[in-house]
Amino acid sequence: MQVLYISQYYPPEACAPAARVDGFTREWARNGADVGVLTGFPNHPEGIVHEEYKNNWRRGFMREERDGVKVYRSWLYPSANRKLWGRGLNFTSFALSAAAAGPWVAPRNGVLIATSPQILVGVSGWAVGALRFLPWVFEVRDLWPESLVGVGQARAESLLYRSVARVAKFLYRHATHIVVDGEWKRRHLIHQGVEESRITVIRNGIEDDFCPDPTSPIAMSARVELRKELGLRDEFVLLYAGTLGMAHGLETILDAAERLRDRHDIKFILLGAGAGRAQLSQLRDKLRLANVRLLEKQPRERIPAFLAAADACLVPLRNKEVFKSAIPSKIFEAMAAGRPVILSVEGEAKEILLSSQAGLAIPPEDPGAMVEAILQLRNDPSLCQSLARSGRQAVLEKYQRRTEAAKYLNLLDALCARHKLLTAREPVTLAE
Repeated sequence: MQVLYISQYYPPEACAPAARVDGFTREWARNGADVGVLTGFPNHPEGIVHEEYKNNWRRGFMREERDGVKVYRSWLYPSANRKLWGRGLNFTSFALSAAAAGPWVAPRNGVLIATSPQILVGVSGWAVGALRFLPWVFEVRDLWPESLVGVGQARAESLLYRSVARVAKFLYRHATHIVVDGEWKRRHLIHQGVEESRITVIRNGIEDDFCPDPTSPIAMSARVELRKELGLRDEFVLLYAGTLGMAHGLETILDAAERLRDRHDIKFILLGAGAGRAQLSQLRDKLRLANVRLLEKQPRERIPAFLAAADACLVPLRNKEVFKSAIPSKIFEAMAAGRPVILSVEGEAKEILLSSQAGLAIPPEDPGAMVEAILQLRNDPSLCQSLARSGRQAVLEKYQRRTEAAKYLNLLDALCARHKLLTAREPVTLAE
């Protein structure tokens, strides 16, 4: 089985799209598949190419290998995720370079996957698939153009919105198959006219060894050591770990922290980088929030230690219709670590959390509700323990990346077999 996965984001970048591609491809390689990833040079979210990649970035292309996966990096314009023009150049440059490099690194007989943060990667997948006559999967992780409205970068009547909508419809129509990470996205695409038989749900999930059992000596030691490093004692710690972006409505956390400023037994840690970091730092300083720590992003391998050091995790998104279909991977990470989640997201993520009995769901962008949820957990240790146990059990039973990777690989194998059957030439029989 030969697979080329086209994704703008890939480790050492630490974000949900990179983690998904990394997790699936490593699992496929371990199971004997010939797997390649066509990606950009790491620069997200700061917009600065990592130092060890700068020389190759200037050359425009490089090859490397990671855990049995062949990695091809093509040139892009590095840009922080702040301004629309910078984002546009960043997205377009990678889409063009991936379309140019793709035919040279694509398998002769196999399948392509193009993943949609951002959507122009789908155009690259279509172009490479057409040139190499290969089946290709469009992986829809964000709904476009609706996401433009969700992050406040376009209005529904704008030319940009309408242009991106045409691109999305083209890709939905021409993809061999479409993979989404949740049921609500599947329903949305069916409503858009995509045939139900051409859509498959493959959830994100999480590696079974990402977080140790919270009651294990390893997790307990990590908790003690990191809390000591951070100067924490018996405080109840709320953790947000991820991109500090425009979609997350992180000002709500600071508003909640401001209301709890006199509760010296409650602390907030915001961990990460992104377009909203500077604004959050300024707001924290303006409000003089001594109960909020804003830490730099950490290597992914350190995240389990921060989860162990926390008492509960915050997972917010803005109050926008498009985010009802979003399923933040932070939910699964917190559940795996045995940490209750305070989720301020409506829609499918809320359904997953409540069905797993893994946390408390509150309305988006509602600091008052967030305060109430925090105090409920702080004042009820038995509730925290119950939610933690249920969440971890749900991850182990239903949201293992290994299981989802096997399901995905079976789908790719079936698509390849069908493509070979459809493209096989019929024998020519001469009439006597």
